[in-house]
Amino acid sequence: MEASLEKRILIVDTDAAHADELIVFLRGKGYEVQSAAAHQDALTAVQNWKPHLVILNILIESFNPLDFLTEVKKNPFTEKQKIIVFSKTPEVDIVTGPSPRVKGYLTKPLDFEILKSALLGLAPKPDKDHPVTVLIADDDEDFSDLLKMFLESNNYKPIVVTDPLQVLPRLKAEKPDVLLLDIMMPKKDGFQIMSEMQDEAATANIPILVLSALRFNNFQERGILTGLPEIVAKELPGDLLLSIIDREIGGGHSPEIAQALKEQKPRVLIADDQTELLMLMKETVEAAGFEVFIASDGAEALQVIFETHPDIAVLDYNMPIKDGLSVAQDLKDSPLFAHIPIIICTAYSEKTTKIKGLSMGIDDYLIKPVDTDELVARIRMILKRNKLVLDTNPLSKLPGNPSIQARVERELQKGGSFAVLYLDLNNFKAYNDIYGFESGDRVIKATANLLVKLTIHNETSRDFIGHIGGDDFIIVTDFEKAEEIAARVVSAFDEISPSFYGKEDRARGHIISTDRQGNIKKFPFLSIAVGIVHNKLRPLISFAQVSNIGSELKKAAKAREKSAYIMDKRKD
Repeated sequence: MEASLEKRILIVDTDAAHADELIVFLRGKGYEVQSAAAHQDALTAVQNWKPHLVILNILIESFNPLDFLTEVKKNPFTEKQKIIVFSKTPEVDIVTGPSPRVKGYLTKPLDFEILKSALLGLAPKPDKDHPVTVLIADDDEDFSDLLKMFLESNNYKPIVVTDPLQVLPRLKAEKPDVLLLDIMMPKKDGFQIMSEMQDEAATANIPILVLSALRFNNFQERGILTGLPEIVAKELPGDLLLSIIDREIGGGHSPEIAQALKEQKPRVLIADDQTELLMLMKETVEAAGFEVFIASDGAEALQVIFETHPDIAVLDYNMPIKDGLSVAQDLKDSPLFAHIPIIICTAYSEKTTKIKGLSMGIDDYLIKPVDTDELVARIRMILKRNKLVLDTNPLSKLPGNPSIQARVERELQKGGSFAVLYLDLNNFKAYNDIYGFESGDRVIKATANLLVKLTIHNETSRDFIGHIGGDDFIIVTDFEKAEEIAARVVSAFDEISPSFYGKEDRARGHIISTDRQGNIKKFPFLSIAVGIVHNKLRPLISFAQVSNIGSELKKAAKAREKSAYIMDKRKD
């Protein structure tokens, strides 16, 4: 495999020998490689060095690698970072090999019937005269509670230990019949605990059932523990690693060209329950220069659309679970996806079916059997037409002012209770002056993404998010949800705000810039002000009235030192 010298790979591992081995191997294949062994060093390298790929050892002991993953994903500047888990540990043999220490290995999520069978193979069936004690060593309290309830319902005596440092003392004190041991725990992992058990006569013979979301010696394209490509093994085959790297970041173009090509490709969702036709359409549309996502039924189509935000959807009319028109109706009812153009493919040519679809806003129909060349031509035509009239902010991709006004007026006409959140960033001009418009645009995009994540949780959500312009946004939601959403937005924005700044400014806690009158002053970090307008205490009769009240409340919230929200409590 040929790789560009510009492709950067970061290895996050506290095992120096393993990291050095990978560095030599990958540099020999033409990659630029660095390593980090400390939590903060790894985070800093991801943000500043901007690697194309991170290779993470999930069995790091000095810090919790899952915390590292969480911090990378919640940072708007690093949330799209590609990461794979590639962990090497000779201790895998303790779990998967002939070692007598482990009597069974169960993967999470647990099949409780398999657990029950495994326990019966290690100890007698429990009853009043013969109690069977099971010690659960797992730092996941919710999972441990569930496990405890299951064991109690089957007459076992469970003992839960969530602190790995207390496992060995409790084993000595309780002398359980069976140990259920999680491999992945902070401070001390399951491998260490098993080794210590073998050194103590009182614990050496306790049978162990290992619990883990990891799959040892088995490559997973999406691991249960991390949601990332992962393999944990005694030996790591180089060919497998190279194939994963090639799949994740490619090897032909420079990163800049590859990213540009990817961004230029319009995204198409194709949904059809006829597998052969689906794959034919996918192949043809991809060959025409589009990025294609597929689904085999209506429910899956909605899920994929929610996850990928395609530019256009091609839907079979007659699909299981949800037909094409039902999916189209759900999209048109969703403020986040109502703008997506839709083509319906159908074997039905009845006039009434077409009229129904066109009245819903369907953009085009194709009669089966689909001519794939015609499909590509229709997709191109609709996307070109849609680009000319689409009411979305080009930076945030959120609906603009015409859609905002239409949505608020729709709520006014319905007559039910609702709320409108007006959101504005504080100190944004000063930030732009110091860091430049490109960094300012990144802040706007990150804010838009944050609002979407905190408000639109699934494809059935009816909440609306719009971008008024600049650093001003709007959310339309149910009155009952408004304050909760505002509180989440305020908290989450303050959490990510420091990541917009350089190291020196983060240390100072402020930047120095000029205000609108030209005075030099200190400006705190970016924060967000939210004003909540609602019709619970007084009637709202026009969009202009809603806008004026929102501006007043937002101005009051901006007077606070940090992010804040203010809900209208006036009755007249």
